[in-house]
Order: sequence, then C-alpha cells, then structure tokens
Amino acid sequence: MSRAARLLPVLLAAAAWGAGCGDRTPIPVENRTIGLRLDEYRVLPQAVSAPAGQLRMIIRNVGLHPHNIAVETIPEIGSDEPAKELARTSTVHAGQRSEVTFLIEPGTYDLVCTIANHDDLGQVGTLVVE
Repeated sequence: MSRAARLLPVLLAAAAWGAGCGDRTPIPVENRTIGLRLDEYRVLPQAVSAPAGQLRMIIRNVGLHPHNIAVETIPEIGSDEPAKELARTSTVHAGQRSEVTFLIEPGTYDLVCTIANHDDLGQVGTLVVE
C-alpha cells in the first residue's frame, strides 16, 4: 500500500473533525426546552431531539459577535421550494440570551444563524422532532 493510501483515512478524519463533522447524534432535550450556546461560528450542541408540539428554545451568545437562531424546514433535494422559517430568536450580543416558544411537527429541521453569512461559516445545527 502506498504512503498516500495509508494517509488518506487519517487526512479524511482530520478534515471531518476540523469541519465539525464529528458525532452528530441528537441530544434529547429536557422539559421541552432546547438550550443552545452560540459563538463564532458554531451552534452547541450541533444536534438536538425533542418531542413534537410546543417547544421553548433558549440561546446564549458566548461569542463576540451578534447571533440568533432560526428553525427552518429543509427543502427536498431537487425542489425549488426555499426553506421556510418556523421560529426565530431575537439577535443577541455577547453575553446576552434570548428565547422563543413555538409549535412544531415531527421532522428534521435546520437551526441556523441568519446574520450575514454565519450559516455558511458553520453556524448551523439540526433539530430532530419525534
């Protein structure tokens, strides 16, 4: 086996770790409340699961720049339909928090910061509703 072939798995694992593509097993929420920490440019935890119905989402900005979180539908592959926003927190500055209460049906949703290109920089997460 060539040296390049032996290094390929190591390089792929390092790239996935660096891109935040590690374990994205959804963390179950407690008391129908989703708690998220935001910084440059992450949503922590990256994946959460919750029961359908009324949920409360509380965000805390532990970063330096303003952030928010929107809950959005995920368009089907090949669809021209844009993502639909179901809920959004207010924008908060460093050290601040915000919360929003919303109703949601079973499915998988994106959690995204809607400020500038924060989502393109990796400030995204997943909400799995059962």
